[in-house]
Formats: sequence, C-alpha cells, structure tokens
Amino acid sequence: MKSNLPVTIESHRFATRDIIGGDAALDFINTVTGRDQAPRDWLDSYTRLLEWAALVRLLPKNILRALAKGEKSEPRAAAAALARAKMFRETLFRLITGIVSGSAPPKAMLALLREHWIAGINAHELRFDDGRVVAEPRNDAADFDLIASMIAYRMVEHVLSLPKDRLRICHGPNCSWLFIDSSKAGRRRWCDMAVCGNAAKSRRFQSRSRQRRSARR
Repeated sequence: MKSNLPVTIESHRFATRDIIGGDAALDFINTVTGRDQAPRDWLDSYTRLLEWAALVRLLPKNILRALAKGEKSEPRAAAAALARAKMFRETLFRLITGIVSGSAPPKAMLALLREHWIAGINAHELRFDDGRVVAEPRNDAADFDLIASMIAYRMVEHVLSLPKDRLRICHGPNCSWLFIDSSKAGRRRWCDMAVCGNAAKSRRFQSRSRQRRSARR
C-alpha cells in the first residue's frame, strides 16, 4: 500500500452504500477511499463528520445536536478536533493494515489508541435496564473529540478482539476499504461484490479475451 499519494479533499454526501466495514470504527477509516490509487478524503468539515456519525448511529441524537450547536459557536475548535480525528484515522489505518499483513503495531501506536480508548470509556455511563447492565454515552460528554474517542472504544472492544484473518482490505482498484469478513467460508475479497467484485471479474474477462485474441494472431 502506497503511503505517499496525494489526498484530495472531496465533498461527499454519505449514504448507506458507504457503510460496509461491519463496524463504525472501520467505516470511519473508510471515509478515505481509493488509498491505493487516488485517495479522496470525504470529511471536508466537522459538519460532515457529524453527518457520518449520525448515519452510523455512533452517538445519540441529543449529543449530535449538542456538538452541532457547539460547532456553530466555536468553529475553530471544531476544525481543530476534525484535524485530530483525521490524524487518528490514519493511525488506525496503519494499525489495521499492519495487523492484516502480520506486523506487530509499534508501542507508540498502541499508546495513542489506549489514550483515545480510555477517553471513550470515560465518556460512557453504566445503568441497569431490564435485568442487565448497559453502557451508553454520557449526555455531558459532548466535546468535539468525542467521536474519535467513541471510534477508539469500538476499535478496542469490537474490532481488535476479532481473529486476524477476519479483518480484510478490499482487493478492488481505487478502493482499499477495510471490512470484517463475516462470511461462513471466510473468503470474502471485496468490500462490495456488486461494485469492486464485479469490476474485478470484468477486468479478468477482458484480460482473458485479449490473451485469446493475441494467441490467434
């Protein structure tokens, strides 16, 4: 995976078709698409980050409203938090792709994840509901870095506990999205069979057709 490709900030309205990772933590990393050829960053503003968080239901609506209100009164602080969230996103991408390739993450990377994870834990409260203990975000935890903290919480609690061979990177060109392979056989190669999968099949068909034409000459 090339790491020095220029990244274009691109305005993008998120839709359900963009949510394929199997967990919000991976879908957050996937807010950059085309990392292998022409990377495009879809988080062009803090407002866009809130739109994404609403789509994946990362936080309750009342907290998202509070963050949106805060952005209007403190736009510079929100923009700074967006920049920090993007830096953390790239750390998570390196972490997951390293794990997929069999590399142990550097201690500094784990330390940064731990810092955000602890903030995510502290942003939760516990309550007893219908016979069980439930963890949910505190209403007073609505600071601009909360989304990054919640992503770290999900990454540690829901993603990194999975077997390594269930974490995948899409083989499709101009994609490189990350996803959890929850298929029974564990052989899923593409983020979306209808998009990257069919495109790959089409390329293979065209390649075989060219080879047959060359062989006839």
